Amino acid sequence: MKRNKTILIGTTAVADAAGVTLAVLPAFADGKSTTAGHPAGHGDGGSSISVQSGGDNGVSGSDRGAALFVASLNGANEVPVEGGPAAGDRDGAAVEFVKVKGDKVSVAVKWRGTDKPTALHIHQGKKGVNGGIKIDFTELLSKGKTKSKGWTGAVAGTVKVKDKAVLDAFKGDPNGHYANLHTAALPGGAVRGQFHKVTGSFGFGDALDNFQASVVKGKQIYECKKGDDGKFSFQQRDVRAVLGGNIDHSFIAPNSGTPQWIAPDHSAVTGSLISKTANGDKNIPELDLKATQSGKKHGLFAGTQEIFRLNTVGGVAPAGSCAESAVVGVPYGADYVFIQK
Repeated sequence: MKRNKTILIGTTAVADAAGVTLAVLPAFADGKSTTAGHPAGHGDGGSSISVQSGGDNGVSGSDRGAALFVASLNGANEVPVEGGPAAGDRDGAAVEFVKVKGDKVSVAVKWRGTDKPTALHIHQGKKGVNGGIKIDFTELLSKGKTKSKGWTGAVAGTVKVKDKAVLDAFKGDPNGHYANLHTAALPGGAVRGQFHKVTGSFGFGDALDNFQASVVKGKQIYECKKGDDGKFSFQQRDVRAVLGGNIDHSFIAPNSGTPQWIAPDHSAVTGSLISKTANGDKNIPELDLKATQSGKKHGLFAGTQEIFRLNTVGGVAPAGSCAESAVVGVPYGADYVFIQK
């Protein structure tokens, strides 16, 4: 049953850390909407698919035993090939959810800031590496209805993948696979994002109630302290950021190590670490966090159960020695995806 709620998160935001454009994506009230498109002539990379039809776009039914995944897509993640097709939409963004159960793979994706999609795939490849298509959702883009609610579009549906090895590889190493959304102007890929496993669970028919908010302006705060080795170094003291929709992000108290997010409606959540994924020496790691309600029982964060910090840019503590008690703020960018119950 759909939850009767409306979530409005702002518009396009810019990460202060490196001038990277990161869009803010709202939760949709209707998880069945889609913007029509057409295939772009891409092969299926060896996966055999058949589109499942039905009034619910094939995403209803029991989710027991299913594996859930999320990817946050933007143009900066694309890896253009010299002399190859154009790729990378600086204004585009998307968030994609995938469910694998048996030989059926369901997708729910919403995007904004891009042209009409012409292809949608899961590729195998680590961050920064292009790889072959393993699962093709392109045919779903031509199905469903188009609605206008201040966002560009969304699609939800299911395909069948006969090659068990393809599904085992994806489930066993989701971060070694990426979502890629293509447009006619950017056939090499408009927006891309690596997959992460969702630890919690949600009814996939409500997948598009999950939402994303990106850093508009933020800093990771570090204080110079003596470590266990007796040497002084910068260690995390706090985080200060504003996300799309005027969401405030900080620690519950300096040096507490407990992050919190507070919405304008005074609903709030704190996060505790589930896992982290390295994202290069120049970027803070990506995180998967368990959410605990800490504010009003109703509002934006009332149903939040899990939080992902993805597509991190900058924010790394300064290296080397430092003067005791010195405090510095290092600009950073990130997409936060909030998973709802």
